[in-house]
Amino acid sequence: MGALEPGPGRDEEVEPPDAGPFTLPNALTALRLVLAPVFLALYVRGELSRALVVFGVAASTDMVDGLAARLLGQHSRLGEFLDPIADKLLAFCALIALTTAGRLPLWIIGMLVGRDAAQLCGALLLTALGRSVPMHPTRAGKYATFAVASLVVGELLVDAGAAGLAAAQPWLAAVALLAAACVLVSLVQYGRIFARVLRAAPAPTHGR
Repeated sequence: MGALEPGPGRDEEVEPPDAGPFTLPNALTALRLVLAPVFLALYVRGELSRALVVFGVAASTDMVDGLAARLLGQHSRLGEFLDPIADKLLAFCALIALTTAGRLPLWIIGMLVGRDAAQLCGALLLTALGRSVPMHPTRAGKYATFAVASLVVGELLVDAGAAGLAAAQPWLAAVALLAAACVLVSLVQYGRIFARVLRAAPAPTHGR
């Protein structure tokens, strides 16, 4: 969520042309932004089954928008900017709802907010120094997103009284620990990336 994945030569890759704001992937990302507060409202009202469906649809757009961007060649800078925001908003709404209901411990939200705050500070520092801010998620960041989504879906199913899932709590605890590990690894990766960008020579601003 939010930075280039480490790898040799990645900074030299040529970005595909910008397809503009009005694309199918951007529409899916916008849908996720809209559905996040809808999910939270449904959960607060106690409509757990509907909240689960809305979360499932919203989470699925995260996979579909990236696939659509690749298949249709509809890469856009706006999509790179909005996609992590939509991911974080959906995760935040879900974790706030489940933590408030006592389904999840507070430390999970603390880790995610801490990681995202560190990313934001790094991005602000790079911007202030006139450096480009990497936007692509790391592999560990993607794993963390998937683990958090799986954890939320599992807790929502248990909370909604899904048959046969009452004994799944130990497995959900394991998923929570996996998500925490992925968040920590992604934080280390992002720190390495920001450090590498800071060490790199700034792009020339004249002579063009």
